[in-house]
Amino acid sequence: MVIYRKQPGYILKYSRYVFIILMALIPFLSLNKTACAETIIQDDAEIISSDEEKKLQGLCDKILKEYDTSVYIWTDSDISGSSNFTYLMEMFVATHPDKNIIILMVGMCPGDRIYEVQGYGIAEEMVNNKRCGKILDDMHSDMANGNYYSAMQIFCQKSYTYMGRHPRLDSIIFSPVFQFIICLIAGIVPVAIIAYNSGGRTTVNSHTYLDINNSRVIGSFDRYTHTTVKRTAKPRDNDSSGGGSSGGGGGGGSHSSGGGRSF
Repeated sequence: MVIYRKQPGYILKYSRYVFIILMALIPFLSLNKTACAETIIQDDAEIISSDEEKKLQGLCDKILKEYDTSVYIWTDSDISGSSNFTYLMEMFVATHPDKNIIILMVGMCPGDRIYEVQGYGIAEEMVNNKRCGKILDDMHSDMANGNYYSAMQIFCQKSYTYMGRHPRLDSIIFSPVFQFIICLIAGIVPVAIIAYNSGGRTTVNSHTYLDINNSRVIGSFDRYTHTTVKRTAKPRDNDSSGGGSSGGGGGGGSHSSGGGRSF
């Protein structure tokens, strides 16, 4: 009988440990969907400092945490605009197979430098061609002036903004300037109408002092003055004829990116 009294105590003791272990595992179980996602900053060209890299890592991790999207930043001193830049980017992404990726690649080959942004997975829709181009344009001034960290900050901040806002909201009707103009017009038009109608109206016209029923034309005359004759030279026949050139052109394929920028 003594053994049976102690058994519930042992069961309660071990159950407590099992509960603690399960509670400790819950965060890891909830992060399972992003276990393969990561942030990669591979600065082979050595254009940013270690402190700057850590700050960029924080910005990229924010995108990873909120949108389950990896961010890759890769710089290389041997890659140029003349090389197969798109192929190298795709190969780099293929070595890190995540579903959702935003990548910034910078080729620092002297005399032929280039940088590009691409989106994959969800990022392909949220950071679409137009938005990739906008990011590249916003970065260009800093890239050309050698402010690479500032340019990469713009890349991270813009990517974060775009991932949280659907491309449909980029329409001009959602622009603050456009909405301000609409509000301004909506306020001016009613005031202008009221001001126009508040003035006095003209009640006197050509018929005010003319009795139409008792008025008529009582006489008329024509006077001939002169005649003018113009002679026009007869146009000559022109046997020469003009020719046109024709040519064929090849079509370029589109790519889900900003197209790349030289700097």
